[in-house]
Amino acid sequence: MTTVPAAASARRPASSALRRFLRAPSAWIGLGLMILLVIGAVFAPQIAPQNPFDLAAIDVLDARMTPGSMSSGGDITYLLGTDGQGRDLFSAILYGLRTSLTVGVGSAVLAGIIGIMLGLIAAWSGGFIDALIMRLVDLLMSLPSILVALLM
Repeated sequence: MTTVPAAASARRPASSALRRFLRAPSAWIGLGLMILLVIGAVFAPQIAPQNPFDLAAIDVLDARMTPGSMSSGGDITYLLGTDGQGRDLFSAILYGLRTSLTVGVGSAVLAGIIGIMLGLIAAWSGGFIDALIMRLVDLLMSLPSILVALLM
């Protein structure tokens, strides 16, 4: 009969997954991009040259400027150009990123809180309430996610 060495059986799957993650260069690149996006979203008011929601700062004469357009002073005014209403696209992207991350993180936190509360209620009460909550979750899991997104 073959015996398994103690070191091989003691290895946890989470530590080996973390080790594989830390060795992959693509994982580091993805992590760096995620950190860069979060920093851009958090510091959008400091990074963006123009507030896209400030109507007084928008000039219609600057509409549809090409990326890298220069002002009369010689500095680059619009890094990614402007849209049809004269709003800076770089600023709009940063502020849009901020909104998207807020909605995504907020909905994930809210879903986690609701799931934890329903799990605690089902575990605490048991019986009929547990079965009812489990059947509702089974019903939600049976629906395709795209259909649920369209219904919302």
